[in-house]
Amino acid sequence: MNQKFFIYKTSVLKNEKPDLSFVPMMTRRKLSPIARITFALLNECHDGNEVNLVFASQFGEVDRLESLISQYTNDGEVSPISFGSSVHNASVGAFSLFKGIKNKYNAISAGENSLSAGFLDAIAETEKTLFIYADTLSELSGAACLIGKEPQAGAEEFELIISQNSVQNNEYQRFVKFLSKDALEFVAPYYTIRRVG
Repeated sequence: MNQKFFIYKTSVLKNEKPDLSFVPMMTRRKLSPIARITFALLNECHDGNEVNLVFASQFGEVDRLESLISQYTNDGEVSPISFGSSVHNASVGAFSLFKGIKNKYNAISAGENSLSAGFLDAIAETEKTLFIYADTLSELSGAACLIGKEPQAGAEEFELIISQNSVQNNEYQRFVKFLSKDALEFVAPYYTIRRVG
């Protein structure tokens, strides 16, 4: 079963200091490293309309988690506010609140295949969807795109092909090459995405 879809906008993390000038200073100071990536990339792709959100990350709020473990080890307790900000989907939830997005969002973690699992979930949505992959454990990484089923000016058309593939890892680098048009297709363990035309 092949399925066609469109990517309207893309954004890839280019440096360690993403542009957060659109976020008020008091809010900006509270953002974790992964939330900074999430806010910056999703803001570049968001077209201002209601969208679904899909957040994919292998490790999520690992920086906050390390801080909580240290706090618990030293003090024997943790701050409830810090705990609430350490859950896997905290950054995408904060972005949806910041932008007033009332549609649903999913948070995906699938080990080394978190990016491809999240991307597939976003493609499967029937409504326009913002997809974001972000991680901070070994290196800062992030990529986002706005996906939909209807053609629009400037949109690129793609085809999802369900297939069993043998792939090398580091999905992130391969995905960035694909979004940057340095690769014609993105091959994941259970599917291939190919440009149409």
